Amino acid sequence: MQNSDPNGAKDPLKITEWWQAASLIKWDWEKPVEYKCGEIVKKGNRYVCMDRQFEVKPPCLVYSFGISNDWTFDDAMGNVGCEVHSFDPSIGKKSFDRSKNIHFHDIGLGARDNDTFVPTKDIYVKKATTWKIRRLKTLMEMLGHTHRHLDILKIDVETTEWSAVKDFVESGIFPKVRQLFVEWHLFTTYPSKSNYVEFYTSVKRMQELGMRTFQSKFHTKHYDDKWRLQSDVSYVNVLYKDSV
Repeated sequence: MQNSDPNGAKDPLKITEWWQAASLIKWDWEKPVEYKCGEIVKKGNRYVCMDRQFEVKPPCLVYSFGISNDWTFDDAMGNVGCEVHSFDPSIGKKSFDRSKNIHFHDIGLGARDNDTFVPTKDIYVKKATTWKIRRLKTLMEMLGHTHRHLDILKIDVETTEWSAVKDFVESGIFPKVRQLFVEWHLFTTYPSKSNYVEFYTSVKRMQELGMRTFQSKFHTKHYDDKWRLQSDVSYVNVLYKDSV
């Protein structure tokens, strides 16, 4: 009988230690892709699977979390004719319409709604500040997208992706997501290693809910006594159904 965690993910390996979880997460980033996409198209700084069941075309809906100063993906999807919602509280811009198809929101992604979220200082956050963050479910309600599906959900939020993905699993969002692009991060000092087993569990639950890798780029940096693990991973939802 397979061991199951409280969130329902089956774990025949019975992972209990942070280093076990870290090794398996790293392997998930480096292993051969799980779905062989027949047509991959570059859109800005991302690659989109255009196989028939995953093809992105109007009326398409794209959520893009984490812009910095690189709008190439968002602009490319807007040019396709998609309705694009871009989110990033770190760039110091108020909400505005970049074009008729691209709408920027001064809001971040989180696992709970919070008007006074304090981000970790890093290369993007130089001084103490607070942000407004919202759950994905809350944002879809706020924007009137409760009954729509996300053709692409892109996330590059400097470690907040782990808690957000756990929330996606628990809130039942994944059946509405056709393609998922995540930049995963693990740094020396954060997130806490005590959460690594939970992170591994979330990845397993994503797989059970249909998410399969079609592209992955793993890169790591070591400097002094610190390290930085990072991977850009693209998924398609093989269980996706338009009628969900």
